[in-house]
Amino acid sequence: MGWALIPAGMLIYIALYAVVPVLPGLERLFGVPPGSAHLGISLPFLALVLLSPLVPRIPLPVGVVVGLGLLGVGLMGVLAGLSPNLALWTLCRTLQGAFAALVPGLSLALLPRLFPKRHAQMAGLWIAGNVLGGGLGRGLGGVLAEALGERMALVLLSLPVVLAALFVLRGGERLVLPPPRYSLSAWPLYALGFALLFLNFFLANLLPYRLEALGLSQAQIGGVFFAYLAGIPGSALAGRLVLFAGEIGAFRLAFGVVALGVILQVPNHPLPILLGFVLLMAGIFTAQAVVGGASGRGGSGVSSAYIAAFYLGGTVAGLVYPPFIEGVLWGLGLALLVVLASLGLAPRALGGGGPRPRPLL
Repeated sequence: MGWALIPAGMLIYIALYAVVPVLPGLERLFGVPPGSAHLGISLPFLALVLLSPLVPRIPLPVGVVVGLGLLGVGLMGVLAGLSPNLALWTLCRTLQGAFAALVPGLSLALLPRLFPKRHAQMAGLWIAGNVLGGGLGRGLGGVLAEALGERMALVLLSLPVVLAALFVLRGGERLVLPPPRYSLSAWPLYALGFALLFLNFFLANLLPYRLEALGLSQAQIGGVFFAYLAGIPGSALAGRLVLFAGEIGAFRLAFGVVALGVILQVPNHPLPILLGFVLLMAGIFTAQAVVGGASGRGGSGVSSAYIAAFYLGGTVAGLVYPPFIEGVLWGLGLALLVVLASLGLAPRALGGGGPRPRPLL
């Protein structure tokens, strides 16, 4: 079960994020104005927000819950690709997010139990799998859409999740986690989770519109999203970075890189935008591995609440980015403010990896 968590996380993010580079094309396909597809970005993650804290209370073995989540993500992704209009596409995307809620929080809570002496390193590898999935989904989404059309791209990138689900469900994993315990005292940790996905989605959602205005094709835009793969080395090695600099130091170093990445995207030229986006992804996913590993120590209740806050950031980003399509510099300024606030919260959120949060329930 332990080693299955990494490819499972990778595949759900391929399916969830393949839509990002094809947003302008989907809007043209459905005959709607630019920015109209934003609910298909935000509602799946709202479902993740609302359902993630409830997932640990499902009275089924963890393997069954994860397998059902994968199966739903894959099937809803296929149906979304085949949807004839924006309303049905949005519904399928929302259900896709609901099924995805069954996977991440349980995965983070499982890592300390499955790998008690290496949970920080394994959390980094799990995030690296997510990064690989997000990068491949966004990159291949644009490339396949250019070659085969938006619909077929989304279908093809969702089918592997169905196959992975059948593999997990046939494995018959019977592992059961202890009852979840929730904590409000861990709110700074949740706030960092919110900031991580907000920054990621807010800037990534604006990117296709900006690059298309600069003359890039869908395939070229998809290629730019392979920059997500820059997050793999940092996230995979985040455990070692924590051992060297501590959780707070590792987070500050990673978010310093995030700040530089945001600043480099100010010039309206593809090259600095690409370089800045690469640095942004490298820093965000290193920080995400650090914070995600810290959340897993609190048990399934804290890790699931962290996942809910994390995806709340993505939900808010999906709702607020459309007004910034014509005002990207204002969007970059907002992103820098979120970076600074996160740096200020890091000592309270991480505390050197020390005290466990007091349980609320």
